[in-house]
Amino acid sequence: MKTLFLLTIALLINTSFAQWSTDPNTNLKICDVAGEQALAKIAMTSDGGCYISWFDTRSGSYNVYLQRLDALGYKQWAADGLLISNNPQDTWITDYDLICDQNDNAVIVFSDIRSGGLLKPFAYMISPTGNFLWGANGVDISTGDNFQPSPVVTETSDGNFVFAWISSDGSQKIALQKLSATGQKLWGTTPILIQSGTEDYSYPAVVKSDNDQVILVHTVQTGGFPPQVRIRAHKLDLNGQLVWGSTGVMIQDNGQMAFFQVPEVESDGNNGALIAWYDGRAMNNLSSSFIQHISSAGNLYFPANGAEGSLAAERNKFSPQVAYNSATQETYLFWIETEPNQNQNGICGQKFSPSGNRIWGNTGMVFVPLSAPNTKSISDLSSHMGNNQIYIFYLDSQASGLNSMTMGFACDTTGGFIWSGNFVTLSNATQEKLQMETAMDVYKNCKLVWGDKRFDASGIYAQDINPSGQLGQPVIPVELTTFEAVVNNNEVILNWTTSTETNNRGFEIERLISENSLAQNWERIGYVEGNGTTTEPKNYNFIDKETPEGKVQYRLKQIDFDGSFNHSNTIEVEINYPDDYILFQNYPNPFNPVTVISFQIPTKSYVSLKIYDLLGNEITTLVDEEKNSGVYSVNFDAPKYASGIYFYEFKAGDFRETKTMLMLK
Repeated sequence: MKTLFLLTIALLINTSFAQWSTDPNTNLKICDVAGEQALAKIAMTSDGGCYISWFDTRSGSYNVYLQRLDALGYKQWAADGLLISNNPQDTWITDYDLICDQNDNAVIVFSDIRSGGLLKPFAYMISPTGNFLWGANGVDISTGDNFQPSPVVTETSDGNFVFAWISSDGSQKIALQKLSATGQKLWGTTPILIQSGTEDYSYPAVVKSDNDQVILVHTVQTGGFPPQVRIRAHKLDLNGQLVWGSTGVMIQDNGQMAFFQVPEVESDGNNGALIAWYDGRAMNNLSSSFIQHISSAGNLYFPANGAEGSLAAERNKFSPQVAYNSATQETYLFWIETEPNQNQNGICGQKFSPSGNRIWGNTGMVFVPLSAPNTKSISDLSSHMGNNQIYIFYLDSQASGLNSMTMGFACDTTGGFIWSGNFVTLSNATQEKLQMETAMDVYKNCKLVWGDKRFDASGIYAQDINPSGQLGQPVIPVELTTFEAVVNNNEVILNWTTSTETNNRGFEIERLISENSLAQNWERIGYVEGNGTTTEPKNYNFIDKETPEGKVQYRLKQIDFDGSFNHSNTIEVEINYPDDYILFQNYPNPFNPVTVISFQIPTKSYVSLKIYDLLGNEITTLVDEEKNSGVYSVNFDAPKYASGIYFYEFKAGDFRETKTMLMLK
């Protein structure tokens, strides 16, 4: 009898051995070579690693580079990155986008002037091994020769990719194209245009929705300078048709936004979108932060024109950032707060109910109090939600913007600080920092990347911080790719394989007799040494030779070097013992010179199996020991014996039986 069970599981542990720096004075250098490295982006892979991209002038003009890090922070490609494009760029650069798809490929889209003249967008897909899956020069996703900067991208629910960018030829439109996973254009040879004869459109963002559809959010500008600026949302179906009509859904319709402001747009994880911005609707020379939540059906969860984060008087509330708890449908908004002259800086936040009601009071909660006048500048605010904690990061600089430190804090759902000392310094290097981007991996480690002038014009540096606020010690899995139990007679053979290990001392094997499940007493039946820290697959096995009859459960207790541990999920097997003593006929019979003799015993017994010749002389003993209940097989190898009839005698307890076999040479 043989039974097989497979289970894929992941155990989470901490590691103290990582390429990520534990020293805020050092950080992880991604690239800092001659020239300027700027405008870094970061995208998470499914295993806790990441891709980091940037523009680079090491060769004299702006090229695009990409690096992949594993979960420990080790570079997977050349030390200073993989060259993605050295096609001609202008002397200045515009924003671009980087994501990681469901197959852990990097998808990067940027504009350059390779076609001559003005900027046009091109999209690339790069595999984890650095292969260019959409060709060495990517895919030209646009047509025409007009100015087309700042492309963005999202992956759809069906594994396709929708790109959006500004298309300007006297008026500004939003252009869109959809590519398949193989880089084929799905919306025709020319992009879809969202346009108006009376409005200009800017700053597109796209998020995944249901059924291969996407939600597009962009600003709407009307009037002279400064223009009236609003926010509109559209939904496009899988064929690029507008689902919510030609006018879409207005997110902000009072026109009091700054024309240079880029709204913050995030997926809600349920096919909808969250949009945050600040505006001056009070007409008092002050700005306040607002947020709106739109469903996949185009319904607004919050009041028209958004829910306001704080009613505090004589305060500006700039640069709002969103964190969303999909389990409770509660929304968190954080912003940079200043007094009217913007000489004092702090950070405040608000929690909203699913319908947009303020939970932390009408003035929100203060996390970083206003600084003394002309002493501090806060910028590059970001926030992430994980494990019912919100992680907030920012650049803390002198009032001039120089001598920046990278700072962070975490709060719980009540607004209480979580990390020791409340605030953590992620980078102490006090040179100027630029354009910080942050992301959170599947294990809730946060990773930050920024431009840094610590040595020259600007390099790219990064830092990891785990959910406990520790630097360079990411929570990383000991990942079991298989865990199986094979029942063979009265034994259970456990096999498991890990794809990665970090700080793994070993595995205790635990067993629970299911028939006695009321007691729930797991017993330790063995231990297998681990392999410490490795990114190579490792195979393990353990044999349970003392198995009771009936249903039995097994689990692994993975133990860290510091004594911390995690349990795997359980697997169950059923062991059925034989009912009778049986001696089976040998096979093959006749034989030359090897045959197999099998027998079955229902209880633990002392077993004897002997071979006799035709005259009754004992010529060999195959078994002479105590055995547990089960079915057994042994080989009789007889090259030195003559052809003829032989007898094999089986004794177990009070049972005795003899059978005949024939050897023919």
